[in-house]
Amino acid sequence: MQSETIVDSYHLSFNSYLIKPIKKGEKLYSCVYDKSGEVIVSRKPLYIIRKSCILMGTSYTAAREVSKSFFGKEKHKLPIIIAYDYGIPLVFFPILSPASPNNVWVALHSIVNIQKADDCTLITLKDDREIKLQVHYTSFCTQYVCATMLQKYGSNQRLIIQNDLLL
Repeated sequence: MQSETIVDSYHLSFNSYLIKPIKKGEKLYSCVYDKSGEVIVSRKPLYIIRKSCILMGTSYTAAREVSKSFFGKEKHKLPIIIAYDYGIPLVFFPILSPASPNNVWVALHSIVNIQKADDCTLITLKDDREIKLQVHYTSFCTQYVCATMLQKYGSNQRLIIQNDLLL
């Protein structure tokens, strides 16, 4: 049996696909699915989200404010833009409340298929891994659509800024 490697930090990028909470004893850790496989991080998923925002020059609060200004103050479970790479927004969205210890964060760019599976949702990632998420299909699809709308909005805002710089 191969021993499990646990890292203290991880920052999100377009190589990151999904962050799900896992319990280790009494502590909540994260299992990050990325291009190279799975990484266990000794931090909660929301910590990884917050630190990744900071590393990319923003904050989780600022990212939420951008989403709130687009969707309205009453929207919960907001998708957020963590960074831009070549003008493309890196969008992650929660399947539950971000404060929930059971919340999973999903990278919009990582999803190639979504299927209903009983009372759950089965997603297929870019690398053909299938993940069963404990969320109703319609709820997941709503979150997916919101994340897609935010990505389009973010891309359009970047284009407006770039065009203003050229004037």
